[in-house]
Amino acid sequence: MQLSRKPKRYGAVAQFFHWAVVILIAIQYTWAWRIDETEGLRARFELITQHKTIGMTVLMLAILRLVWRLFHAPPPLPKHLANWEIWAAKLGHVALYGLIFIVPLSGWFYSQAAGYGDYWWGPISFPSLIEASTAAEDFFYELHELLVKLLMAVVAVHILAALRHHFILRDDVLKRMLPQWRK
Repeated sequence: MQLSRKPKRYGAVAQFFHWAVVILIAIQYTWAWRIDETEGLRARFELITQHKTIGMTVLMLAILRLVWRLFHAPPPLPKHLANWEIWAAKLGHVALYGLIFIVPLSGWFYSQAAGYGDYWWGPISFPSLIEASTAAEDFFYELHELLVKLLMAVVAVHILAALRHHFILRDDVLKRMLPQWRK
């Protein structure tokens, strides 16, 4: 049940969730690359710890965003869109939401399968849901890597679609997710 009418643009809270997740995912990609390139056990451990913490933050923000979304309707899509474009937009958003949830979960399971604990910003620990095993570790590592690549592909299509709306279709789809600066 949604409590609000359909607005013309996303509100500040929805924009915050969107852009915070965008920034954190970009940081995650950079951190993962740095982990692979870093020498020294201590430096790698620090980057891995930060990567896991940021990943769990993405998961928490995604949960909060989904709860927010349940009670706040998004702006409607422009009326000029064809049915296939509406379905593509819906499918793309479902894919983004799904991957934003499942990528951190696969990383969490990978860490647990490797026998490492997961904690969030220090004192908050997450429960272990699976037993440590080499087979599970290998599986969740490969799954996490695959899902990250899939997320990057869906994000690229999402960005291209937003740019298409802005520069080719010249509608307000992109603008409604940007902060509205008042003079």
